[in-house]
Amino acid sequence: MLGSTGTARATKRFALVAVTTLAVTLLGAGPAAGQAQAAPLPPDQGWRSCGSLLINKASVDNRGDMFKVNMVPSHALRVPHPSVGAAWGDLRNCVTFPNLDTLRQQFDCHAAFGRKEPEWNMESDRFSNPDWKTDNPTRHKCNWGSSDGGGSS
Repeated sequence: MLGSTGTARATKRFALVAVTTLAVTLLGAGPAAGQAQAAPLPPDQGWRSCGSLLINKASVDNRGDMFKVNMVPSHALRVPHPSVGAAWGDLRNCVTFPNLDTLRQQFDCHAAFGRKEPEWNMESDRFSNPDWKTDNPTRHKCNWGSSDGGGSS
């Protein structure tokens, strides 16, 4: 039988494990992060204003077996050396979708090479491509592999 000190320690350990598990789940870390098959599909979310200096509006299209995140960058995001991390955070706050590695890679690619495009589209069914910078971005135009969403810019 545990004494009061042992019970208190066990309770603290349980609470720490529960909080850590919740944080990992909410932040998208863990073994399922970056895996399109394991991530649940988000609901359709029509175009909405993001209230951001970097992103004018965004939407999410659920296509059944994949989804597509669409956004219109503001002028501030189209200039060289934008605050890409802040813009990604603004997009994640504007519309809800699983935090897949490939979506962030496509977003970063658009910021680096397609920033003058009027609309950016990121498809969940593109494979993770951590080497997108050295994989001839002028050829793939941030659209590596194939996608059912097709034709993103």
